[in-house]
Amino acid sequence: MLGKRFAFVAVLTASTLLGTAATPPSSGQTGTRPNIHVITPGYANPRDAVGADVLLDRIVFSDGVVVPSSAFVYPGQVHQLTYNGPLVRFRTQNGQAATVGNPGLRYIENEDGNPSSISDQDRLFFADRMETAWANNNLNNRVQLQTQAGYSFIVGLQTQIWDSNFSYDARPELFIFEDQGNSVLTIQPLDEEFNNIGTPAEVRAVDIASINPNKVWVGRWNQNGSPQSGTYELKMYAIDLNRLGVTHLKWFRITTDVQGGGEASADLKIVAVDTSPAPAAQTMTFD
Repeated sequence: MLGKRFAFVAVLTASTLLGTAATPPSSGQTGTRPNIHVITPGYANPRDAVGADVLLDRIVFSDGVVVPSSAFVYPGQVHQLTYNGPLVRFRTQNGQAATVGNPGLRYIENEDGNPSSISDQDRLFFADRMETAWANNNLNNRVQLQTQAGYSFIVGLQTQIWDSNFSYDARPELFIFEDQGNSVLTIQPLDEEFNNIGTPAEVRAVDIASINPNKVWVGRWNQNGSPQSGTYELKMYAIDLNRLGVTHLKWFRITTDVQGGGEASADLKIVAVDTSPAPAAQTMTFD
């Protein structure tokens, strides 16, 4: 399948993944939003790079700890994709001048060679294409949905991630990037058998904020496949595993739901980090 060859990022322990923080927060202290730093090779003005590479370079937590791009954990599998919406609305995309990730567009209905309908084979193959779009640090290479029909799918990270502090802290582990921050989605943690565990987190527009310290801009495409003019702000929601009621995570389900307002057309890029406090944390068991 398409995405399997991208499963190459290993989880690192805290001593190698994270820098040293001067004053870590206490277990009950609420942290602030991390800073997200991007680079746009060949473009001094980031807004000029919206048709090319917008590369997530590092994440700096509010306590001073730095996570470099070499330590990101990407989705490694996508399963049980459901989508029954209209054609030419659900696609993977990248900048037309991008060098990281496959450039251009790929619509879900094109996977089986018959673009007039969406088949089970389309959904199966497109799930692999979603994984491929997410398995790199180019924020322009992402999944875009332009309909209220919504979708659901299971994500498996390439490696299990652990929380740095088994209560809410200043180091979130899961990062959801979304165009313009105006969509509604639910994140449900799962066990290895895809049973619900922990606590589902509903993410609404009010939760998805502009990226610090500088706003980030990405490109968009018209329904006919041509690039749109202008720039679009990419926003972010950072989730501590404590918010999901778990100490470690590999599998989770994402579902869009418009009940109670909001819109389902979530355009996603998913990146995770492992912030485990010590190697022993990965072998600990909890009653």
